[in-house]
Amino acid sequence: MTNYKIINITDTVGKRDLKFNTTVSIEYVDSMMKKTIQLKPGETIFLQTGSLPMSVHKLRVKKLINVIEISNNELLNSIKPTNAPVVSPVAPVVPTIDTEEKVMTVSEKKKIGRKLHEVPES
Repeated sequence: MTNYKIINITDTVGKRDLKFNTTVSIEYVDSMMKKTIQLKPGETIFLQTGSLPMSVHKLRVKKLINVIEISNNELLNSIKPTNAPVVSPVAPVVPTIDTEEKVMTVSEKKKIGRKLHEVPES
């Protein structure tokens, strides 16, 4: 069995290309069952097979994916979780209404409107 690293590179093709940022599907056979993987732009998957499936060959010829053969050590290093610091979840910010702000009633708005339209006496 050989290990392959498959990378979707449709996010790096030209902006006006028809296949820009498309999701590609890779079909393979696993223990007599046909399975399909949807690969999003920039996403990487690892596949361990005896030979590459035909769908991978087609996508590689069209230059939509990169296929790299990797060793078992590289596979274990890339799958092994990293020792990244744990980020504590942040509580969502709930907007609060200040109690000092007074909501104007309809009658107060009418009074202000009348004052603006009155002609000052001279």
